Amino acid sequence: MAIVHELSWSTSRARTFDSCRRKYYHDYYLSWLGWGRNADPERRKAYLLKKMTRMPMFAGDVVHRAIAEYYARRDQGQTWGADDAIQWAVTELRRGYKESRDGGWKAKPAKSVRLAEHHYHEARIDEPSGEAAKYGKRYVDRITECLRTFFGAPELAQCRDVQPGDWLACEEMSTFELFDTKIFAVPDFAFVDRQATADAGGATAVQIIDWKTGAPRDADRFQLEVYAFYAKEHWGVDPLRTTAVDVYLGDGSLVEVHVTEDVLQRALATIEASLNEMKAVHFDADASKGDPAAFPMVPESEAARTCSSCGYREMCDRV
Repeated sequence: MAIVHELSWSTSRARTFDSCRRKYYHDYYLSWLGWGRNADPERRKAYLLKKMTRMPMFAGDVVHRAIAEYYARRDQGQTWGADDAIQWAVTELRRGYKESRDGGWKAKPAKSVRLAEHHYHEARIDEPSGEAAKYGKRYVDRITECLRTFFGAPELAQCRDVQPGDWLACEEMSTFELFDTKIFAVPDFAFVDRQATADAGGATAVQIIDWKTGAPRDADRFQLEVYAFYAKEHWGVDPLRTTAVDVYLGDGSLVEVHVTEDVLQRALATIEASLNEMKAVHFDADASKGDPAAFPMVPESEAARTCSSCGYREMCDRV
């Protein structure tokens, strides 16, 4: 069955919508159908640029995959410690860097690594000067630090040791519906909290964990609140019995959100308002490329801060 363009919602989509409407247009409209062999050249270009990443995001993804690998191996009865995970992750980082540098990504952009740093020939990734080695070491160190925290922090013992039979999700993208719209969510890890369940007389309690490899952001808490609706839809868990936790692996800090009725109502109102704004500019990208003027670029005064790390900067003449 053919994929049909439709409006959906996620916290990441909402962040893009709020930060730069033109990037939002490129991500969710112009790049649509760009994967086809005979795609419109402009759509194809947007699709290729959409599939690029940057080293901070790539390193974060590697950490997430290393933690998922730990759970997969544990489920198979294998022992996989911090040193194993770090070696695996650093190897993945270096493999991806080389794949990006070698430049063969356009053949399979959805399955290849392409760093925007390479695409735009950024000075930070220049090899003859030694800048690339320094830049790469920063992320090797970050990966090492994050995985040492995961395997060593006493506060994460429950996450590490919970029995596979109590796992509910591990890096699984899924959807639920609100306001007749598909909502995407990807809990990093979720499990039944047996102690909290027992303390409540058997009413199932769930913990949802979000691994963070960067600095805290204001939007992080809202993402956790959205997971409470996901828990209700997918596991039949009372949202008020859900505890969501941001784990900042860089410094080991934890931020918990204990869901209350007020939290739920506030989150619902925020999602509805965000959706209404998106609906006001939505169009069928199967039928046309739309009008980019309806999705303005950020002002020139903000361009240096916002555009310098954007993969679409060449499409906006802000290289």
